[in-house]
Amino acid sequence: MRSAFFGLACALALPQLVTAQSGPSTVRLEPLSVGAFSEIGMLQGGRFGPSVTFSDEWVDNFGAYMMQQGSVDDRWFFRVGMGGIFQFQKPEEINAEWGGTQTRNFFAGPTVADIEYEVLESGTRSWRVGLGLFSYKYNRDAANLGEYLFRAGPYPTYIMTGGYSFINSASAPLQGLKSRYQAGNFTFDAFLVTETVMPPLYDLSLAGVVKYRMLDGAVDLGAGVNLKRLVPIRPSRTQLRDEFNNNAYFTGPDGEQYSGNLSYYRNERDFYRQDTVRYAAEYQRARARFDSVSAWTATGGSYSPDYSYYSQAGVVVSVTAAVDLKKFLPATSLLGDDDLRVFAEAAVLGVKNYPVFYENRSERMPVMLGINLPGFGLLDLVTVQYEYFASPHRNSYLESIQSNGATPDFVASNDRILSGRVRGRIEEG
Repeated sequence: MRSAFFGLACALALPQLVTAQSGPSTVRLEPLSVGAFSEIGMLQGGRFGPSVTFSDEWVDNFGAYMMQQGSVDDRWFFRVGMGGIFQFQKPEEINAEWGGTQTRNFFAGPTVADIEYEVLESGTRSWRVGLGLFSYKYNRDAANLGEYLFRAGPYPTYIMTGGYSFINSASAPLQGLKSRYQAGNFTFDAFLVTETVMPPLYDLSLAGVVKYRMLDGAVDLGAGVNLKRLVPIRPSRTQLRDEFNNNAYFTGPDGEQYSGNLSYYRNERDFYRQDTVRYAAEYQRARARFDSVSAWTATGGSYSPDYSYYSQAGVVVSVTAAVDLKKFLPATSLLGDDDLRVFAEAAVLGVKNYPVFYENRSERMPVMLGINLPGFGLLDLVTVQYEYFASPHRNSYLESIQSNGATPDFVASNDRILSGRVRGRIEEG
């Protein structure tokens, strides 16, 4: 609330400030933008949290928003918006704790509150700087998946793609400073943003995105880098050093590297112990591994590990590419601007490798492919997107929320479905 008020105050005070400094100014207000949406459909299946499963869960959500934007002397530009979403908790549980899920959830707040100043406007070149709360989208074709640079984390590794609040809303809410320089077909965006979504909060990240359009718009190329949590506000939270060394790793006396988190090895042992006939060899190995790590990390034991620690700070890089097939066709009058675009995006969620959990960058590389099919004027967008993410861990940021740790969310030993899948990947690898 404090950060949103700061951005709003800047935007509303701007016309008075300019008037006081340079005399009467020309203030232009765009028509007030007001909108609403209703989303109806069904979630076929999935999981909420570590144990709650659902199937054929009905979705019926409603939302509304409004936004005011304007300019002063065609030099200053501001936007202020509010919005809200109304929905029931899922899955529906009649006799759930706290009175069931029949109480409607209400999420409301500022959607945008930013201000920009045009430093340069000359021919094909322009440069704007700004600050506030704003939404940023660097991949034009990412209708649902993709946009990994600001919607994913390196350690723990997770992606926040998909969703059912808004179709074609694959953008990220950012808060901080921004800059955009454009020269012809070249665009460079730079950001210094504060973390307001995922704990630890308020760490500063420095990011940049370059895009280039070529062949009369037939090909779009882009690349970006995000130095996530480059400046931690509280370093002890960004790189946790807890008394139990759950966020640590070390080299054992056998020369191999291990996690200091005993839960990882305990869950593995307990999973195989549920079926020692089928997993006899695996159980013996897992039990020996747990016993060894438990002895090495015990206080006052014969071995004293030299601990190092995982950090939530990391470098995320992404690349994008798109080809507009319409540019190569003789007649396109029935096609929309976004029809027949083939596109892709790939990212590396954390350039640095860490022992045990983050040893292979290919397991931190989500890839998205897609194509926009013709709507023939009947539909604005018909898009098909596919995403591949080979992480052996659960797509979760639970450890970050619970302890500020940078380790993955370990699969529980009694979770037969997920544990079996994860163990199978480990064994095959």
